[in-house]
Amino acid sequence: MSHRLKRTLVLIGLLVMIFLHFDFWWFDQVNPILFGFMPIALWFQVLVGGILASIYLFFAYKVIWPHVPENFEDED
Repeated sequence: MSHRLKRTLVLIGLLVMIFLHFDFWWFDQVNPILFGFMPIALWFQVLVGGILASIYLFFAYKVIWPHVPENFEDED
């Protein structure tokens, strides 16, 4: 896979994460309260902001970051 395609896929993933962050479909909705203390919109933000963003950043790191060799030699 080319570097340009990898960067494009990571950028598309970023745009999807931005779109999911603005949850306009549950913004005014208080019910249902999940587990008795938190509205569904806040649970969705925990899911998107905490869990999905962490998974996205891990895969973005694996895709874009260049391979670093384990053994470095001093070139003095």
